[in-house]
Amino acid sequence: MENSILLITDNEKVSKLVKAKVLLLRNSDVFESVSSKDCLEKVKEKNPVLIFYHLCADNEEEFLNFVQKIRQNDNTKTCSVILLFEEFDENTLCSAYEKGITDFLTLDATETEFTIRTLWCLKKRENLYESQNKKDILSQLKILDKNNQVYTENYTYTILKEESKKDWGTFVVAAPDINIRSKISPENLMNTIKKTVRSCDILGYASDFKIYLWFRHTAKEDVLKVLEKIRTALTADFTICAGYIETKDIAFDRAEELANKALSKALLKGNSFLFAQEPVKKEVNLEVNVKNFKLHKENFVKKLENILSPLFYQTQKRNEEKLFETKITQTVTEERGNFSLKNEKGESFFTVSYPGYTKINVEIIHNIKNQDLKAEKLFVDTNELSEEKLEYLLNSFIKDFQTYTND
Repeated sequence: MENSILLITDNEKVSKLVKAKVLLLRNSDVFESVSSKDCLEKVKEKNPVLIFYHLCADNEEEFLNFVQKIRQNDNTKTCSVILLFEEFDENTLCSAYEKGITDFLTLDATETEFTIRTLWCLKKRENLYESQNKKDILSQLKILDKNNQVYTENYTYTILKEESKKDWGTFVVAAPDINIRSKISPENLMNTIKKTVRSCDILGYASDFKIYLWFRHTAKEDVLKVLEKIRTALTADFTICAGYIETKDIAFDRAEELANKALSKALLKGNSFLFAQEPVKKEVNLEVNVKNFKLHKENFVKKLENILSPLFYQTQKRNEEKLFETKITQTVTEERGNFSLKNEKGESFFTVSYPGYTKINVEIIHNIKNQDLKAEKLFVDTNELSEEKLEYLLNSFIKDFQTYTND
């Protein structure tokens, strides 16, 4: 496999200088110099593994456009680019790195420096080439999205769960605000996020416009800074929300659940990021609680019994004179109070029970011949308990029994 190295310069002296300093590793390796005029077409034609670009005072913008274009081309995006300065400029270097250069040198650098940078760039290009081949295979298998090289919805959860087993990290669930979802696609949002995060951070699509992010061994404070950068990178019309959580002492499935809940709350607020965490569990003194419950229940049962006993008894006596052919029975114990009506057409039950702190159960059952009547359950708050309310319910029960058995 040959290493094709291309120098882009309009200066013949620079061409000879660089050629003398560049180390060719194999006899088959090729070094060629071309002018900047048609350099992009030459790069597409030659498909070099390494490009040296000679930067002059008047061609900075031309160079930056060149780098951007080769990074956007599938055939040339993995090649290494070394920027050659006549006079070093820090601002230009920063702009060049943003566009995607691999390294830089000055023309007065030694042969050793040229050799080291060349070897490093060739090695990096080889790694990128292998990595891209693997990504292409994963795209064909639909594990990676072919457009932006992030995990597809069907595989994001599995990949992140496996990654979480290796080490802790901060897990993020992000989504655009609901009111702007018709204006931005998940792909555009993902592209913006990709430009903001590190290459080692893991991204993937999830359902319902969500994007999952994994920041390995990164604290929540640093992740929040990244989220703020993403927000800034979006235009003013587009806003996002996120729920995020550290996974130091929590399983991934639980982290996913809590982060999604935080996202839901963030979406209700709009344009916000919420940190999720396990609810703090209060210590419960079971012994004290049991004693309190028993005492409370004993007191309330006495109160209930004092209401039910006279109410059931008086209601029985009062209705026995009216309902001649109906047998009326009633009992009141600590567990429950029962009031029943029975005649040849059917039988009905009115039961009051108290299972716990806050509610009284009232169950009404009518077993009437030739009628399909469903049992009725009512719940009365203990703080609303009164003789009047129970008397009203009991009288209604008796009237319903009369109606059903008179039909």
